[in-house]
Amino acid sequence: MTSDADETTMSRRGLFRAGAAGAAAATGLAAGSGGVAAQYDGWLDDVDNYDGTYDYTGQDEVTVDVGAVDGLKFGPAAILIDPGTTVVWEWTGQGGGHNVVAEDGTFDSGETVSEEGYTFEYTFADAEDGDTFNYACTPHEAVGMKGAVAVGSVDDDLVTPGGDEGDGGDGGSGGNQTDGGNATDGGNASDGGSGGRDLTASDIGALALGFGFAGALLVPLFYAAHKMANEE
Repeated sequence: MTSDADETTMSRRGLFRAGAAGAAAATGLAAGSGGVAAQYDGWLDDVDNYDGTYDYTGQDEVTVDVGAVDGLKFGPAAILIDPGTTVVWEWTGQGGGHNVVAEDGTFDSGETVSEEGYTFEYTFADAEDGDTFNYACTPHEAVGMKGAVAVGSVDDDLVTPGGDEGDGGDGGSGGNQTDGGNATDGGNASDGGSGGRDLTASDIGALALGFGFAGALLVPLFYAAHKMANEE
């Protein structure tokens, strides 16, 4: 039987899940038309594999796959390079014929090609710090086959190539090892002495106040996520 105390208590696991979703929502509310999307003028809004800008600064040459993921993506979608770096686009042979065409006409690979191993390269010799070059595959632009090259610096979340940060994030789910003590899931918080890991409604309220106005908007999200976590 669930007591009133149980109803007003949220495990840290539930709070962190809610916090992740809430933080994303808060970022969207605070940024509006600014933030990450603004860096590329919304160019990558419909690009499924865009998860931040991959930081390749310090490298003379960088390779981007043409026909990545489902054959209709550039991989990575967004990269950060130094002025003078050469970017090599290499065809995977997947997804049909592709090309690489800059939105402003700075570079153009020409006719579409479907051959695996085909390459096109461009050296950003005249680019300056802060420049951004949006590009697309002409026949597949409508389905989100678009990319961006940022030079020098970028106002975006940076991803370390090869860092498998996406999987590492799952390691956060692997934080289910904290669930591993499934004391919180089992409702045995009192048994495991894990009450010390629980946060009360008052704690959540204090946290919301700490976030200010955005925090007040996130309280319902925290509670809803907690309810969903309990139902799991």
